[in-house]
Amino acid sequence: MKRTVCGIWLLASLAACDDSTQPAEPSATPAAAAAAVAPAAPQFTVRALGTLGGAISHANGINELGEVSGVSQNAAGQPRAFLWRAGQGMRSLGTLGGSQSRARGMNDRSEVVGWSEIHPNSPVARAFLWSEAGGMRSLGTLGGDNSFGNAINNRREVAGASDTRYGNSRAYLWTPGQGMRNLGTLGGHNSEAIYLNDATQIVGWAETRDGSSHAFLWTPGRGMEDLGTLGGATSIAWGISQTGVIVGQSETAGGRQVAFLWTREHGMRSLGTLHGLPESFATRVNTHLRVVGYGFSDTDDQPFLWMPNAGIQPLPTLGGTCAPEELNEFGQIVGVCTTPDGASRAALWTPTAGPLLVAK
Repeated sequence: MKRTVCGIWLLASLAACDDSTQPAEPSATPAAAAAAVAPAAPQFTVRALGTLGGAISHANGINELGEVSGVSQNAAGQPRAFLWRAGQGMRSLGTLGGSQSRARGMNDRSEVVGWSEIHPNSPVARAFLWSEAGGMRSLGTLGGDNSFGNAINNRREVAGASDTRYGNSRAYLWTPGQGMRNLGTLGGHNSEAIYLNDATQIVGWAETRDGSSHAFLWTPGRGMEDLGTLGGATSIAWGISQTGVIVGQSETAGGRQVAFLWTREHGMRSLGTLHGLPESFATRVNTHLRVVGYGFSDTDDQPFLWMPNAGIQPLPTLGGTCAPEELNEFGQIVGVCTTPDGASRAALWTPTAGPLLVAK
C-alpha cells in the first residue's frame, strides 16, 4: 500500500485565510506530545464492510451521517463506485457508460465524487458527481481527455485533477453553474487538488520550477501557496480541517517520508512515526485535531491515530496491513485493511466509548 510522492498517483490508483479563518492551533506541539507520557489511546472496533460481490473493496470517504464511499469489485470483477449505509450495506453507483468507476469523497448531502470510464474498456476517465436525485453526471475536463474527482464539500464544490489540452494535469475547483477552474501550479507543469473544506481552502501537490512536488494550500484570496517540506525535496498535503489545519507527508533531509501537521502560525512540523516503522503518512485531520494515517516500511503498513497530548497511537487491524483514508467529526475512520488470508476490504473504525468530540 506504500504511496509515492512523485507522479500523479491518484490518476492511476485504486475562503481566504484572513483573521476569521486562521487555522486553530493544537493544544500541544507535536514535539511536546512525543516527549510527554502518552495516555491510553482511545479504543476502537474495526469491521470489514464487505464487497459488491467481488474480491476487493476500499473505503475512501465518510460523512457526518456515517455514510461511506469507495470502490469495490462486483461479481464480474469490475471496480465500481459504492455508497455504504449502516443497515443497508453497499450499493453500486454505476458508471458513466464504461466498465469501471471509483468513488473518492462525499459530503453531508450524501453526494459522492470520483471518476468513471465513459466507454467500455476505454482508458478515458471523467470526474463524476453522484446524487440520489440525479444519479451520476460527468463534470467535464480542462480541455484534455481525463478528469478525476477527489473531494466535495457541503457547498457542492469539487476538487480534483484534469488533463489540459496541452497534456498536463492540473488541480481544479469545480463549482455548480461555473464548471472547472484551473488552479495552476507552483511554477512547474502538473498539479492535483486532493481535498477541500467548506471555506473553499484546497490542498494537494504541485510541481515547482525545478520539477519537485510540493504540498500546496489554495484559497480564493491568496491563490496557491507552497507549504514547503521537512527538509527534503518533496511533500504532499492530503487533508485540511474546517479550521484550516493541514496534514500530509514530506520527505526529510535524510530521505524518509514522515507525516506532518501544518498551521499558518507554525508552518510544517513532523508528527513522527509509529513505533517500529520508519516512515509515516498523515491522510486526514478533523476540527478536534484527530489525525489519521499509517506507518509503513517496505513490508508493512499499520494504521494510527495522532492526538495533541498522546502522539501517534496504533489502531486495530483485521489481522493484516491497514491504511486509513478519512475520518469524520465523530471519530469514525474509514480506509482499507487486509485480512489474514490476504483479502483487501473496506474498513470502518468506530470509537467504542462514543464520539471523540473534545481534543484533550
